[in-house]
Amino acid sequence: MRRPTSRQRRLVILLLVLITFSLAYYAGQGQKQRNQTVPEISGVLITPPLPAPSINLYNQAGEPVSNSDLLGHWSLLMIDPAPETAPSTALTRLIQVHNRLATDPELQRKIAFYYLPLHGIGEAPVSFSRMSDNIHTLQGQAEMVNGLLDALIGSASEAQQTLYLIGPKTRLHALFTRDVDAATIAADLNTLIDAVE
Repeated sequence: MRRPTSRQRRLVILLLVLITFSLAYYAGQGQKQRNQTVPEISGVLITPPLPAPSINLYNQAGEPVSNSDLLGHWSLLMIDPAPETAPSTALTRLIQVHNRLATDPELQRKIAFYYLPLHGIGEAPVSFSRMSDNIHTLQGQAEMVNGLLDALIGSASEAQQTLYLIGPKTRLHALFTRDVDAATIAADLNTLIDAVE
């Protein structure tokens, strides 16, 4: 039996070093992922965050709003299933969350608030520009609105005044059902956004 040459020995040693390094690296990555704490919120946390559904709507100024408009900032979307009362309880809830964040203006500016009423599709949406620059009413053609509904909740009849939190990379991070009050949602937003950023 021939003895391995020095070149073969160096190659075996190099291979063992690479294997050891790889195992240590992946063990460290696994430990790092285990050490990352998942923030506790009262809403429903989506881990890992899911891609947001396709959005092809219009704002109150008639300008198109799509997923690319959601990039770079947090978005809170309220789909109002039946705003037959004035004022709508869903809209009131969205505005309450917005106002709760007034104590933290920096956080409030990080979030764009979107309101999509399901009644009167095709009518001109209401503007909230006098109240705030970051509350936007959305509207669109029936097939565009229904496509968004199908992706998020299934149908308009299943909409329950749920708020959807979409992150700066257009991924769905959390949702808040109508059982979660505005003060709790504001606290959850603070916790979640701090944990992600």
